[in-house]
Amino acid sequence: MKYIKQIDSLRAIAVLLVIVSHWIPNTRITQFLPLGQIGVDIFFVISGFLITRILLNSRIETEETGLSMSHVVKTFYIRRALRIFPIYYLVLFVLLALHNRIYTDISSTFVYYATYATNFYFFKVGSFDGMVSHLWSLAVEEQFYFIWPWLMLFVNRKYLLYIIIGFIVVAIGSQYAMANRAFSELLPWNCFDAFGLGALLSWQLTYKPEGLARLYKYLTFACILCAGLFVAGAILKQLSWILPLRTSISVISVWTITYIIRFQNNLKFKFILNNKLLWFLGKISYGLYLYHNIIPGTLNSLLINKYLNPLLPAILYKKYWAELFLLENAILLLLVSWVSYTFFEKKILDLKKYFDYQRKPVVAAPAVVAELPN
Repeated sequence: MKYIKQIDSLRAIAVLLVIVSHWIPNTRITQFLPLGQIGVDIFFVISGFLITRILLNSRIETEETGLSMSHVVKTFYIRRALRIFPIYYLVLFVLLALHNRIYTDISSTFVYYATYATNFYFFKVGSFDGMVSHLWSLAVEEQFYFIWPWLMLFVNRKYLLYIIIGFIVVAIGSQYAMANRAFSELLPWNCFDAFGLGALLSWQLTYKPEGLARLYKYLTFACILCAGLFVAGAILKQLSWILPLRTSISVISVWTITYIIRFQNNLKFKFILNNKLLWFLGKISYGLYLYHNIIPGTLNSLLINKYLNPLLPAILYKKYWAELFLLENAILLLLVSWVSYTFFEKKILDLKKYFDYQRKPVVAAPAVVAELPN
């Protein structure tokens, strides 16, 4: 399956929703809609779709060529590590070195961050940890990666659909059961409906592509229903009303991906899905997500606000401080994320050519589906 640029647009929308929810939390729209959760759940659905697509395609190719599944598993984890670990651990160690000057408890809880267990830690203590609070979703992603390849590659093919549906059902049931437990939405099994719905679409495309049109009709009906429940829940201030919020968001997200795949050459809303700026932001979305909560309390507060802002005209610095702070953070975030991707992440990503799923000769090959940012 060829690279789908419109998925980068979805990533960009997702990360922008998260940034707005964290940077401008006290606006009317952010108080009405949980923009941060919407963005995170979109990421989960995209990950479930792309990861499952990669694994199922690799499974088919491996079965046809006679290569071992263990090679596919090893290759999968190496390629994931190359994408995720370098800048993640670089950020962790930088924050650890600065722990006396920033607002975070990372020095005493570093083991949770280093082992991708922050979601369990936040659930345990019942609170977040300042500028590194958003790392919980990356922990959930890693926990999903830890489980999913073994199921998609080694379980008998005839049971794969039941496993995917089972994950969705378990997640929905768990969200109902833990609805009154604070921070329970951070636990991995309460997120598996998002991953599972993305995986369901991948299974359809891989094994039953002729049924995609029918699935799209069902998803359209489900999307309309979920959108109605979502709006009603927001108005009534009860976002888990009837159907868990994450499930509603995930259904709408997987419908959007299905729409993109079905009508890629005849899309409506092209000004959004084919927007080159969104494609660019989607490409660097991992950095945007990773850095967005950290930059305001580090680069901005320790350097820009301390040394540059006092040199500005007093009326600008004092009267429009909030607007200035947002603008500076936006510029810094874009710059740091672009530099990070261009001069660091991309260089490491180039090493993926040495770890091919089917042990093909090292050649410059086109990307498959889309690169995963998280």
